[in-house]
Amino acid sequence: MNKANKFWMWLALLLLAVNLSTIGSLWYHMQQETKEVENKVEMPDEFRTRFLKEQLGLDEEMKIKFRSLNRNYNQEANQIMNQLNGLRRDMVQQLGNENCDSLELNNIAGLIGEKHKELKLATVQFYLDMKSELNEEQQAKLYDLFSSLLQKDEEVKTPKGRRKGWGHGNGPGGRNQ
Repeated sequence: MNKANKFWMWLALLLLAVNLSTIGSLWYHMQQETKEVENKVEMPDEFRTRFLKEQLGLDEEMKIKFRSLNRNYNQEANQIMNQLNGLRRDMVQQLGNENCDSLELNNIAGLIGEKHKELKLATVQFYLDMKSELNEEQQAKLYDLFSSLLQKDEEVKTPKGRRKGWGHGNGPGGRNQ
């Protein structure tokens, strides 16, 4: 075999090895992500009180208290989400104007940020209110549930009921963001 053939053979073997290691690495990381998803406990949108009762071992009195806390949180969070949606519509409308007002867009962006802050603070208060009703073991479990929920870097979703058809973020227009 001459030098040119040896060179191409080694280059082909090197490329094969690199491709195999890349495929192996991708497969390994996909398997790890699948395991992480399977191990996460997610708080369902609907029946949050029943879910918390089961996960935290709540008695009937605590379940009633949590139902009340949940109802208050949902009302506040839904109100904020409706305001956020209105601000997003205003922003899109402003962007669609022939002569966009960058000051108005800046103002709307600031208001959206404030509403996001309000939503996060409402979520924090909801957590603290629930935590105050629990013993240490239940508090640790509640922390695990909330931390897995909040580490997704998503807004906490509130139940929308058992509606048919277009639901939260579905239908024409797609997602809210």
